[in-house]
Amino acid sequence: MPEVSEVSHTVAQLRRNIIGYTISKINYLVHDSLLFPIIKTSTDPESELVKIEQKLLGSHIESVGRHGKYFWIRFAGFKIMLMHFGMTGMIKIRNIASHLKFMENGGDKKLMNKLKTIDDVKMEEVWPPRFTKLELELKLGDSILEMAFTDPRRLGRIRLLENLKTDEELLKTEPLNVLGPDYSKSETKKEVDQFVFGDPDPNPHGRPRLGINEFNKLILSKKKSIKSLLLDQCFFAGVGNWVADEVLFHSKLHPSEIISNKIEYKDGLIDEVVKKLYDSLIYVCETAVDLEGDVTKFPKHWLMIHRWGKGRKKEKSMTLDGLHLDHITVGGRTACYCPESQKLLSKKPKMKEEEDTEKPKPKRRKVEKEIE
Repeated sequence: MPEVSEVSHTVAQLRRNIIGYTISKINYLVHDSLLFPIIKTSTDPESELVKIEQKLLGSHIESVGRHGKYFWIRFAGFKIMLMHFGMTGMIKIRNIASHLKFMENGGDKKLMNKLKTIDDVKMEEVWPPRFTKLELELKLGDSILEMAFTDPRRLGRIRLLENLKTDEELLKTEPLNVLGPDYSKSETKKEVDQFVFGDPDPNPHGRPRLGINEFNKLILSKKKSIKSLLLDQCFFAGVGNWVADEVLFHSKLHPSEIISNKIEYKDGLIDEVVKKLYDSLIYVCETAVDLEGDVTKFPKHWLMIHRWGKGRKKEKSMTLDGLHLDHITVGGRTACYCPESQKLLSKKPKMKEEEDTEKPKPKRRKVEKEIE
């Protein structure tokens, strides 16, 4: 499933290429009630798609944005096309190359081969691409772009929303209103006017990531495995399977660890385990987004490139540092981890502040009672 960095790359592609264009043609290759939720409950699905087409034709593209695994195109007149990739959705722009590859089903093998050889990216030869659900033609003067939303598994979603003047308003609207913060975004990171590469939308749109004290309170209030908690979009928007594994790898936490069972919450005191988890979450999300999900540019010591291929490899995978990797199931999801460095917490770690305040107690001396 495309996660925060893959979605961010898509938004970066859109920002680099389609801002200022106008929709000149819309082609529904399938009338899919899963892809377009509005037609699922409609008594006249055909007319609903016609209405969408009428509202979008001639619409001028002003900006693009993202939050977690959702992204959007904003048009003049306060219209927004909100999208979610589901498991295998993707946006393709004709003759615009993308470095993204699905790592499942052998994608990691292709990527490893690419790292060893020089291989030019081939442009899309067949158009529209296979599994295209929606195709748009965009115009800017004499320039024409063709864009397609593809989705083999039909789990993606496209919604047209109206009368939302700001992205802050958008995040207060279903389905975005239930999402937690996106930890790749920082209130101190400003959007650049001339975008080239990196994070296309660092603005948290009124939903900033938690500070360390709030984060600490959240983690120590939940009685569930840390892997399952990180995957909960209500708390960590954009974190998916590989991002969660990467965060835990850097935090040196076992995926099935229930941190609140080992560390007691105390107001104002932050345990080193929680602090390392917080820092790792921000580090992984920000780095992956800044590199637009390009695995070939990820730090070599990361877990990501080595975590795939369970079941088809005769030997267990290893990191470049020689650490063996293994797979377990946590909360119904596969987790890749390093048994050597990610061990279950055996006992409640002492907080640094507690250690500093502890003083050795003086030994009590026996005092003999005087006999008068």
